[in-house]
Amino acid sequence: MGGLFSKEELIVDPRQAMAKLPAYMNEKWGINFHWGKTVTEVNGPSVVVSGKKYAADLLFICTGSDFETLYPEHFSKYPLTKCKLQMMRFAMEDRNQRIGPALCGGLSLIHYNSFKSAPSLSLLKQRFSQTLPEYIQWGIHVMVSQNQSGELTIGDSHEYGLSPDPFDKQHINALILEYLHSFSGLNNIRQTESWNGVYAKLSNGEADLFVSPEEGVYIFSATGGAGMTLSFGLAEERVDSILS
Repeated sequence: MGGLFSKEELIVDPRQAMAKLPAYMNEKWGINFHWGKTVTEVNGPSVVVSGKKYAADLLFICTGSDFETLYPEHFSKYPLTKCKLQMMRFAMEDRNQRIGPALCGGLSLIHYNSFKSAPSLSLLKQRFSQTLPEYIQWGIHVMVSQNQSGELTIGDSHEYGLSPDPFDKQHINALILEYLHSFSGLNNIRQTESWNGVYAKLSNGEADLFVSPEEGVYIFSATGGAGMTLSFGLAEERVDSILS
């Protein structure tokens, strides 16, 4: 048995953060958001939003897993795919109980590129392929984090393809929970929600897609499963590279 610990991890509840970000960005930087609108056409340096044209000095196309609406001919040049993941949320019997840091099991070691430098990684992959073949088949590695209300967010799986199946597989959720119980000791929990998400991913191992289809227009997408973690730092880095 062994483990790794990082004291620099920070857990943010995405539901709460996403709900508060627009008001924060409007107040701090005067950013205006136009809800219920669709960008239907881009002709740098202008953009058409629900029939109304807006002029801009810079345009960033951040459409996530939508490769078909804007600049489809440019998206098609890159090895892009979509990844569907299944997630669950649980309530604890004792709402005041805290699990401490976010937890993940050994399967995470073969999922993240950060561990590729480990010389023994190939042996670990071989072992998991023999002992946990279904987990490898569905791209499962298990993580659990706790929000401020005591709820546990648990996942996830990875299914790749341009047309993800909209239906969740209960068998996958069962595998996730079976593995969770093998290392967490979280037994007195009750499932309250389940859902799936879809994100864009580059199949060549690159961390993100950043290209310019025409002057003043930039496509920024395919941050994979690390989008919420990396987005602010990546955005700052990419914009600085353009303006410098």
